[in-house]
Amino acid sequence: MSSKTANGRSISAGIDASNGDLLFVYDGSKKVRRNNNINKDDALTIAEKYIQSRVSANIISETKLNDIKYKEPAADDLPGIYHVSYIRSIRGIPYLSDGIILRVNAETGEVTSYCKKLSTSEEEIALINTEPSITDEEAIKVLKEYMSSIPQIGEEKANTVKVMSSDLVWKENNDDKIHLAWWIKFVDSSFAEDDNCPAFAWVDAHSGEMLLFDYGRD
Repeated sequence: MSSKTANGRSISAGIDASNGDLLFVYDGSKKVRRNNNINKDDALTIAEKYIQSRVSANIISETKLNDIKYKEPAADDLPGIYHVSYIRSIRGIPYLSDGIILRVNAETGEVTSYCKKLSTSEEEIALINTEPSITDEEAIKVLKEYMSSIPQIGEEKANTVKVMSSDLVWKENNDDKIHLAWWIKFVDSSFAEDDNCPAFAWVDAHSGEMLLFDYGRD
């Protein structure tokens, strides 16, 4: 649903028809100034208080901060925005598809958008062993072998892989099933030293299957 405010701006919101939960809100009604008064710590405090007012303590205990980034204004008369994201943990393991995302106006401190997706139940993954059958080192070996098998990449470039991080997560595959997976962030010789957009791979932590390979090189 959406509505116009007295100053001609819009507010839009989505409400779950089954239980009345607020799913998202975008508030474009706030006046803006041209000097950023809100720093990153302020934005994080604002986001946390906003979430506490809208979700249960149980949900809060399942979520943790994923990232907070500042985005420069798109035009001179627009404010900067902090993007704050939280990831939900299920059985102690992060599930990247569930979480909460907010935007905080860097000039007024108002939350201008809020989106919550917490649709997965523990029952859906209750039978999956949370102890991986392969180590992250073995998953990295799977990654390199997979890259070597791709003609456009090849073994030589695969051997230059530099892993930035490897984390255990829940990952939904194209078969709509949830898998325990090693989430690997990496670069290779085709990446510039100052490149802040790494490649990603998700390897099934039990079968060793490559679930998703996100390389994205030109």
